[in-house]
Amino acid sequence: MQKKEALLLKLEELGVLQFGQFTLKSGLSSPFYLDFRRVVAYPQLLKEISEQLWELIKDLEFDHLCGVPYAALSLSSALSMMHNKPMIVKRKEVKKHGTKKMVEGVFEEGQKAVVIDDVISSGISMIETLEVIEAEGLEVDYVISIVDRMQGGVSTLEKQGYQALSVYTIAEILDILYRHDRIDEQMYNLTLAFVQNNQIGYEQLRLQRKAVPRLNYSTIKVNTQNGVTKRLIDIMEQKQTNLCCSADVGTKAKLLQLAQEVGPYIAVLKTHMDSIEDFDQELVIELQALAKRHNFLLFEDRKFADIGHIVQQQFKAAPYCIADWADLITVHVVAGASSVDALKQIALQKNVGLIVVAQMSTVDTLTSREYMKKALAIAQDQQEVVVGVVSQNKRPRDAGLLMFTPGIKLGGGSDNLGQQYNHPTEAFEKRGIDLMIVGRGIYQDEQPAQKAAEYRKVGWEAYLKRL
Repeated sequence: MQKKEALLLKLEELGVLQFGQFTLKSGLSSPFYLDFRRVVAYPQLLKEISEQLWELIKDLEFDHLCGVPYAALSLSSALSMMHNKPMIVKRKEVKKHGTKKMVEGVFEEGQKAVVIDDVISSGISMIETLEVIEAEGLEVDYVISIVDRMQGGVSTLEKQGYQALSVYTIAEILDILYRHDRIDEQMYNLTLAFVQNNQIGYEQLRLQRKAVPRLNYSTIKVNTQNGVTKRLIDIMEQKQTNLCCSADVGTKAKLLQLAQEVGPYIAVLKTHMDSIEDFDQELVIELQALAKRHNFLLFEDRKFADIGHIVQQQFKAAPYCIADWADLITVHVVAGASSVDALKQIALQKNVGLIVVAQMSTVDTLTSREYMKKALAIAQDQQEVVVGVVSQNKRPRDAGLLMFTPGIKLGGGSDNLGQQYNHPTEAFEKRGIDLMIVGRGIYQDEQPAQKAAEYRKVGWEAYLKRL
């Protein structure tokens, strides 16, 4: 009997391969289940499996091994020790202390890695790992697994440009077990039929991965410990609006007039006080009165972006004294998390919520994918003071953060200064945003109140439709 065949029979004896009725993570009822986590209890078995995996890659040129967390970590560790190959570890989530890395290990950009999983089904967990380690500069040509479930994952990986190798296919496993009387003909046919009838195609997987978290406001409110977030969601639900009006006007009179007209239809009024040519504290007092009358928050879009000491001064200093009246402020994290830490000290005392700018809406923005990931990580780590993020197309997976999206306009399109616009329906349904930021689409209209009411209606309907 070949080693490979004998190994499979041991796996069946020890309950790694199980037949019966099992509910998978996808909700499907499956006639078989593969539980390779049990292998860690049998060191000799782990060694034998690792030897079979090594046969797949022993002639390849590569620098590192990486196991898909968590099931394949023991496999990559065993291979690393047995064949003196360096290992890297991809985390499932960013740790909140130390280096806050997603990939642990010692490696250089341009080096090659082989990625290992116990089972390839749809290929999605493998692709998620590949995206993270490739973002760190590593290159991957080959991925390996113990079992190919033959449900479309290998084909998906090949379409993405990877070569997938497996010790067994599910068809091989069934043949061996049937020949050795470990399963009967009925189970053999039932399992093959299940695999054939439950294929996960490339397009299906692509759409699944594009899907955004469909969180409702009540869920976000339950999951946040931030008082400003809770207050904002209360306003949104009471007024049935997810509209933030960006009041990009240049005078005190225009700002107050706009706030009065759109106040009944908005949850937030966004200002740029350093653009108001006749700013004074009387303006702040009148705005606060309007905010109280119409029940909306004041959001100063200051985009703090300096070292900690400076942003603290900018937050408190006259003539704007932002910390004394703003409910929300924006912060860039180009200087790192220290900017958020510095503002946090004052913001918590003043009950001001921070919004991290993860991405800009201009066509030539320098907020790259990698910058956006790091900005989101900072926001998730600072939820005591951070209300949410400004982003165009990546909703935070964390259920306690809100996503604010600028560049929203009923007509879509762009201007001649690099600004890109998206329709509210696209933003809420396909991108999963929580609040739309609308500026010129409202304040340049001849009837701003009517236009704000229109945006409010379209935005709220789009939110309800996505649920």
